[in-house]
Amino acid sequence: MLPKDESQQNAELRQAFLKHLPRRLEAVRKRGYRVCRGVWDVNTVTLLYQDIQGLAGAAGRYGLVDASEALFQIEQLLEPLIRELRMPGADLKAAIENRLEALATTAEPETPKIRTARDFIVPMPERPGQVHVPVGLNPPEEYWRRFSHRDVAMLTSETHGAPRAAPAATTPQTWSHGDPEPQGLPPIIEEAPRLVNAGSVFALDVADAAERTRLEQSRVEPEPAAPAPDDGAEKPAPRARTGRIFYLADIAPFARELTQGLGQLGYAVERLESPEELKEMLGSLAPDLILIDAAFFDQIEHLGEFVKRVRQRVPGKLPLVAFAEHNDLGARLKAMRAGVDSFLPLPLPAHEASIRVRELVETEAGDPFRVMIVEDDRSQAMFAESVLRKAGMETLAVTDALDTLEKLEQFRPDLILMDLYMPNISGMELTSIIRERDQFINTPIVFLSGEQDSEKHFEALSAGGDDFLAKPIRPKFLISAVNNRARRARQLARKRVLDPKDSSTGLFHRTFVIDRLNDLLGAEDRGRQGGVLFIEIEGAQSIREQYGLAAYEPVMRELGANIASVTRPDEYAARYGDSSFLLLSPAREAPELEALAHELSQRIADQELEAEQLRVSVSARIGIALFSAHIADAADMLNAAERACSRARQGKEEAAVLVYQPEPVTAGSGLVEAIARALETDGFQLLFQPIVSLHSTGEEQYEVLLRLRGSAGEIIGAPEVIAAARGAGLLAAVDRWCVAKCLRVIEERKRQGRPVRLFVNQSVESTRDEERVPWLRQLLDTRRIAPESIALELKLSDVLASMSEALSFFNEVRELGVRIVIDEYDGGLTALQLLGVIATDYLKLADKYTRGSNINAHADELRTLVRAAHDGGRYVIAPKVETAQSAAALWTMGVDLIQGNFVQQPGTELGFDFSASAL
Repeated sequence: MLPKDESQQNAELRQAFLKHLPRRLEAVRKRGYRVCRGVWDVNTVTLLYQDIQGLAGAAGRYGLVDASEALFQIEQLLEPLIRELRMPGADLKAAIENRLEALATTAEPETPKIRTARDFIVPMPERPGQVHVPVGLNPPEEYWRRFSHRDVAMLTSETHGAPRAAPAATTPQTWSHGDPEPQGLPPIIEEAPRLVNAGSVFALDVADAAERTRLEQSRVEPEPAAPAPDDGAEKPAPRARTGRIFYLADIAPFARELTQGLGQLGYAVERLESPEELKEMLGSLAPDLILIDAAFFDQIEHLGEFVKRVRQRVPGKLPLVAFAEHNDLGARLKAMRAGVDSFLPLPLPAHEASIRVRELVETEAGDPFRVMIVEDDRSQAMFAESVLRKAGMETLAVTDALDTLEKLEQFRPDLILMDLYMPNISGMELTSIIRERDQFINTPIVFLSGEQDSEKHFEALSAGGDDFLAKPIRPKFLISAVNNRARRARQLARKRVLDPKDSSTGLFHRTFVIDRLNDLLGAEDRGRQGGVLFIEIEGAQSIREQYGLAAYEPVMRELGANIASVTRPDEYAARYGDSSFLLLSPAREAPELEALAHELSQRIADQELEAEQLRVSVSARIGIALFSAHIADAADMLNAAERACSRARQGKEEAAVLVYQPEPVTAGSGLVEAIARALETDGFQLLFQPIVSLHSTGEEQYEVLLRLRGSAGEIIGAPEVIAAARGAGLLAAVDRWCVAKCLRVIEERKRQGRPVRLFVNQSVESTRDEERVPWLRQLLDTRRIAPESIALELKLSDVLASMSEALSFFNEVRELGVRIVIDEYDGGLTALQLLGVIATDYLKLADKYTRGSNINAHADELRTLVRAAHDGGRYVIAPKVETAQSAAALWTMGVDLIQGNFVQQPGTELGFDFSASAL
């Protein structure tokens, strides 16, 4: 499994790529049209080809099969023209234009909706039975809020009396009839009219307020709050979420700017000039948030006590925010003891303050937290569910851990409460699988177990967990842990959207910088200037090991502020990993970027840092990836800069900075390095070629073909990858990656209601892996995949060379229900005898039976082979079929299935029409 932070980086890279893909495809189309309809310039076409190569690879890596396939087809048309330096004819130009046109039909990713304050403003609905009565009354805006319920009752009694018809007037009003009389309220309140000021947000529906009060009073609370002392404040009506803010402030410019900024965000801000006025307002109406300006901070303790009493009388949480002139420990402690939820020291720009306020309002105004409880013990699950529901959260208990993935898609939890030990799959294993899914990469996972071994706790957190709670646990501790984790996750998610920059360090959020990098890579007019710096801090980990995390994080923040201080207004710096940073520069030329990197390296080396009151120092190695290298994807760009940084780290002392230079990957050590990197970053690509029946429409089946793209965009085929991986001892790992990827594809097709069987090649090294079959069994069970959906292929030569391992492997896999295929089967005497020993499902023919005239030359031998296979209940597959004549000849000899370019060339899409495939 990838480390947690690295998995999150991959998810952020994918989301940024999806966001900018439609615009990048449109740019490719326009550039393609220009060269096809204008002057065919070989340099322009070569640059276009390189961009298409990179974009096709990135689309395939992120699972966008339609876009990747469409780009790959254009790449195949352009490749011979560039290689042979020739002009295309009219037909070929038309074909290229058709392929470019097809890019417009590729599916665009759904744009995520960003919720703003207006999404939480709930209009007050009208009830059945309301009638509109014109009245000659138009009170000042917000005037009614200054009265308690008793005052409003007296006012409406004196003004309107019993319900009656009113003379015509210009302002339409609403009057409700027919509601039952509420307990404990005067009848006049039930019949009070609704006063509306047309053209403003002013509204009063006393009947609605009475109804909500009655509903609140009817709720059964487990422990009623103690009566508050009589302070003159009446009990406020329960709140509807309207985005209403009470702001206790003077007439200073900051208060005016903040009020204006919050108003532009859609909030109704009531400016109050004295603590007494605030108390009076809170006595009649509870807002969504209270702001206390710095001018009144000396009274925060008294005001906090009053707000605490108001909180006891209203549903939900009433946030309190305080501004202060000082940022010392005493001021923060004073605010905390007063019940302040957010302490904001001044000076602070008004727009930043409005963003902080919006974060707090939207966090509290959101839906109840959704908690999924994964626990095989039903009584324990019911206990946790009961506790959390009473705390106002929505819960879903999953007692069969194998149902978790399916339930995740339906429930979309804010937090997962996970047991550690469960049948069929452990909590750690399930956590690792959940973290594979981009949409749940940031979902907090809290383990709840009776395990007392601290090493097991560490293993659970290393698997992707966020916290560990020990059983038995008191209800209030469980509520607090879940509530704090879920709230923090929501706040961080909103903060990344609302405010991409850390005001204390000057660093931007990583997701924002990655998104900006994708935006620059997709620009049609992208020049040759600009690039990315990857900055690795050497010595940082030793500080963490020696002084601990509490000293390590301040050191990294200080380094981040140093890096951000040298950036221009159009540049972006971010913390990328645990001990690394990145800097995106859109406009500097290559020499300027190198000079900047050397300056940063020197600044970091000269910087004195403090850890546990001791002075420490670190150094930096910096890798640079330039836009002029024509790298198409943000992930590839960052990988290139990181590789350059790694090479700089391996060099001499003066080689602290290195610029990435793309080199073609060969079968030497460069290819081994590329394979190892692809295993770490999920960087391989899979192509699919249909396997079709010659006798019926049959099932949807595909052969899976492996490929790898080099750093220069070139395609490296499976034979080269396999040879290099075998020499480096990585082939078993490559086999495992292919199987895991295929199972994800099968799972996705199952979710779409389109089952498929995939044939995937395996090496003899996999038969020697004792953990392979248990690992495969666990994946099949966890993902609820039918075992017959995957077929494992081994070459005949490998089987004969390692007979005992192959027999044992085949037998174990067959017990799971997985299909077995022998590849390159030649029908010799040894091969025929093998059929009596190994129970296989398919035989895939050697090349000699399917190539042109060889079919007739080996016709008798092939018929004997097919007959023997059918006698044993096996199917025969003919690969590499290129012509209709070959397919027809194979059909007459009894071959069951064919595969090859005659059927369809390999592609990233599983879209072949099997319903029309039979001869």
